[in-house]
Amino acid sequence: MTSPTDPPEIATFAPHRRVVSWAALAWSTALSAMGIGWACGALPLTVPTEKGFGSVFVVAGPLAATVCALTLAVVGVLLSLATWAPHSRWGRPVEVGAWSMAATTLALFVDGQMLAWLGYCMIMPVVGWVVPGLAATWLTLTLDPVHLTMLFFVLGVGIWVVLALRHRRSVNARCVRCGRGHGWNTHVERRTRARALRVGRGAVAVACVTALLYPALRLPWLFGVVVGMSPQDAQALMSDPQSVLVGVGLGSAGVVGAVLMLGLVQGWGVRFPRWMVGLAGRRVPVPLAVLPATVVAIALVAIGRGALLQVVTLPGSALNVHSVVFVSMGLWGAALGVATAAYAVRRRVECGVCGRGLPEAWPVPVADPAGEGVR
Repeated sequence: MTSPTDPPEIATFAPHRRVVSWAALAWSTALSAMGIGWACGALPLTVPTEKGFGSVFVVAGPLAATVCALTLAVVGVLLSLATWAPHSRWGRPVEVGAWSMAATTLALFVDGQMLAWLGYCMIMPVVGWVVPGLAATWLTLTLDPVHLTMLFFVLGVGIWVVLALRHRRSVNARCVRCGRGHGWNTHVERRTRARALRVGRGAVAVACVTALLYPALRLPWLFGVVVGMSPQDAQALMSDPQSVLVGVGLGSAGVVGAVLMLGLVQGWGVRFPRWMVGLAGRRVPVPLAVLPATVVAIALVAIGRGALLQVVTLPGSALNVHSVVFVSMGLWGAALGVATAAYAVRRRVECGVCGRGLPEAWPVPVADPAGEGVR
């Protein structure tokens, strides 16, 4: 282990970088096989091209889906192989390419069904027992090849984001695992934590405000109040208790999500609260918060982009209250992504690779000059 004042050696972190590079290569190779199968008809096209909330290829067509998949696959293979080259030559282009791969995969192949599936996952333990056939329908849709293909692309987004981050750290001679560089000291660490907490609180505030817009449309159904629908549609909705129950359940899931986002800047997001018997006072594992929040952020950005696409491209679409709420989910997802990144930075402890870092700290007022808080 190096001392906290020594600059990290890039070679020290090669195994960590190579794991992600191998993952990116495997994902790109699998995508190339899938794309070739689509092109020659050996595999059915498992991308929504006729219906699907926000699917780009409903507008662009199946040929565009195949071409985009094969293009991403070729670029992905080249980029993953380029990460093995000397950083002095390919450092910045590979980083830009990795970020572009993540953004393009998200924009083209992840659509609104991802968030719908996550919402139903949250309400299924309760509503699934009440609404007949809902659990079976959810399981069928979960195992549908189109849905599984979308999960594959969500995995690809995550792989390329991690590759971009780790490659950037390697190029800048920083620790690949934690991102700290040779200029690290305790003052820098505390200042970074304070800044991350400040940014996180602002992002969580934006995310919570936008998160409550959807429940504001659905929870009033409990009282027979339907917003944004014609009287005929509202009457038909209210005459179907099961649809009302599902809508209210999804709205309640939005409220739960808003509450959980507060944990990204509150003490109970660092240590489990007292009322959690058996876990009270224990450290909240960082991946337990970061991984679900990241997946939700990806799904939210996808549905926001999809809603905007529908408003712009579909004939007869209008910017009504529902479309505004769904488009705003893109902002919600972006804010959640920023808050999650800030949370991960603030939760960094002593690194097991480079030896830099401080013990974990509780969230403190941003005016605290130390930015360290109560341990």
